[in-house]
Amino acid sequence: MRTWMFPSMRCVFYSLWTCALWWAWNANASIAQTATDLRQVRRVFVGSFGKKPGAAGLRKRIVDELKRSQEIMLAASPADADAVLTGDGDTYIRGYISLNPRSGTRPGDGEPVYDGFLSVELKGKNDEVLWSYLATPRFQSSHVERDLAKHVFRKIERALGLPARP
Repeated sequence: MRTWMFPSMRCVFYSLWTCALWWAWNANASIAQTATDLRQVRRVFVGSFGKKPGAAGLRKRIVDELKRSQEIMLAASPADADAVLTGDGDTYIRGYISLNPRSGTRPGDGEPVYDGFLSVELKGKNDEVLWSYLATPRFQSSHVERDLAKHVFRKIERALGLPARP
C-alpha cells in the first residue's frame, strides 16, 4: 500500500513547509532591529565577524568595548537590539622584527609584527545599513586586535553623537 501522499505531493508539501519555516525565521530577524536612524541606536547586538582565524578575537574585543561603555548597551540577541553590528575581520603576522640587523626575518630571529583589518556594518530596521567603516592598524603593534577594536568603537561613538571616552 502507498504512503499517505503521492511522491510528487510529498515534494510539494516539504517545499511549502521549508518555505514557511524560512519565511518565519527571516520575518522574525527583520522585525528585531528597530532603529531607522543612527541617533536612535542605544542597544547593539554584535553578530558574526566571519570565519577567518582572527575574527573571533576581534569580535570578543568589540564586545569588551561595548561592555565598558555607559551609553551603548550590549544586547543579548538581535530581537533585543536597536541595531546589529556585523562585519569581517582578520589578523595575521606581517613579518618579524629584530633589534639585531644581522638576524634575518625568520620566525626564530625576532618578534612578530601583526597586521589586519576590521570592516563593520551597523544595520537597523529591515537590515538597512546605518553606518559602515573599514579600520586598518594605524601603526605596528603586537596588540592589533585591541587597537582595531578601540579604533572602530571610537568611530561608532562619534557616529552616534556620543561624547568620546578618555
